[in-house]
Amino acid sequence: MQGGATTGYAHIRYETPAEHVAAVMLARPERLNALHGPLLDELTDAVRRIEREDGVRVWLLAGAPRPDGRPCFSAGVDLKSFAEKRGVTTEQGFALTNAIDDLAKPSIAVIDGVCTTGAAELALACDFRLVGEAARISDWHLKNLGTGLGAWGASTRWARLVGASRAKEIILTGRELDAAEAERIGFASARHPSERLGDAALAMARAIAAMDPQGVRLALTHIDRAADLPRDEALRLAADLPRWLGVATAMKGKDAEILGGRKRR
Repeated sequence: MQGGATTGYAHIRYETPAEHVAAVMLARPERLNALHGPLLDELTDAVRRIEREDGVRVWLLAGAPRPDGRPCFSAGVDLKSFAEKRGVTTEQGFALTNAIDDLAKPSIAVIDGVCTTGAAELALACDFRLVGEAARISDWHLKNLGTGLGAWGASTRWARLVGASRAKEIILTGRELDAAEAERIGFASARHPSERLGDAALAMARAIAAMDPQGVRLALTHIDRAADLPRDEALRLAADLPRWLGVATAMKGKDAEILGGRKRR
């Protein structure tokens, strides 16, 4: 993922590898892209920038390779950073993952190599996850911290994504998922050879970016909320969202009435 890089960040890289596409890379390869307070501050700033820039329609989140070239997403929270007075806070991570989750612009986590615990929470907050064949995904909140909940919503997002039974197994055993299993259980939308992962993620981002941005915003907003609603409420929400969000659509008359649940076959 290459493109116009943005300066001003020390622990992430912000690039525009294609029109209407932003790419954010966790860039602490000497510490396996481990998460500390300054990095989360920068990532939060990048998410806010993506939200306010009309030219960005979709974004990618990846990790820089290790110094020896092996792929790496992130080893999770940097425990050494607490002794260095640069540790993350619960509030900081919780606000960031919710901001990613709530953003009405699609996010794609591009995962290869290690992705564990706090890093998995970042990935879970994204709309899509693509994995490379070297991906190793795990949640060690219970194993390392004695609580399986996760400070940033891990147990909630795992259960919502892969189901309660699989979420329990992942958290209670702490075992790693490889790329094939991550795809099979629905954590990942697709898997690719490591050397082709970046190109595949960019192709997906370009396909989304080519869509009408207001339509993407409507669909993303509705789908995120419809899963928690009874059918008829979800249908009414689909009819009401364009007006609430100020988006003009070609849907009028009978079509809108049917979506609103006022007419049924």
